[in-house]
Amino acid sequence: MAATMNVVKRTLSISIARGQDADGNQISKSYSYSNVKPDVGPDKLLAVGKALGGLFDNDITGLTVVERASLIEE
Repeated sequence: MAATMNVVKRTLSISIARGQDADGNQISKSYSYSNVKPDVGPDKLLAVGKALGGLFDNDITGLTVVERASLIEE
């Protein structure tokens, strides 16, 4: 029995530095972009994330891709 996983939804999340709190811990804000095409490769996702993050005044602290997939038994 084999299974196949099909990505049905992708979201790109970009975390941007926003400063520090009273204890000196970094504060960041995340911006999410949904409806990312499921077949886009990691290199293109990274380039898009960096380009979008570059529109902000502060530094990018992280890029995350969240996928939702369906499992099909073959």
